[in-house]
Amino acid sequence: MARQDPRCERFGADRHRYRLGPPLAAADVDAFEARYGIPLPRDYRDFLTQVGGSGAGPDYGLFPLEGPCYGSPDEDEDDDGWAADDEKAQDRRPGVLATPFPLTTAWRAGPGEPYDQAALVTGSLAIAERGCGEFVRIVVTGQDVTGRDVGRIWFADQVWFAMTPGPTFREWYLSWLESDAPARR
Repeated sequence: MARQDPRCERFGADRHRYRLGPPLAAADVDAFEARYGIPLPRDYRDFLTQVGGSGAGPDYGLFPLEGPCYGSPDEDEDDDGWAADDEKAQDRRPGVLATPFPLTTAWRAGPGEPYDQAALVTGSLAIAERGCGEFVRIVVTGQDVTGRDVGRIWFADQVWFAMTPGPTFREWYLSWLESDAPARR
């Protein structure tokens, strides 16, 4: 992909530059799972420990499991990762990841309907940012729209107050790798 887009013109590529962070040690992932009382979905866990712990991926790329989403401010003079870091911090509050994911079908707030984003994302982990207030989450606890307990991607739109189910992590990531979408900014 980097050879096909050397100037990183494809959406989000200027952030991750098609580089993956090093794979995580299994012991580090074990410690994360123990700290939050959840097992990570197998395909996501395997990716983190065998392929890369962060970086290249759909949209703005994959968040690291721990630490700031986009590196330190010293590394990025245009550091606007605060919203993504806030999203990750919300997940790490006590009990949030271990509480079952509440949705089984797509959801959108109706006119005047209260929107409690924190309640809608329990049991899911923010793993990437799509931009403009939309985050990619993976279900880690609970049942999703397919009846599977974990592993489904959901798109959380904080601007239009919507939650939309997507594919599994593996399907989502492979779709990005196999796409030949034209470069756009």
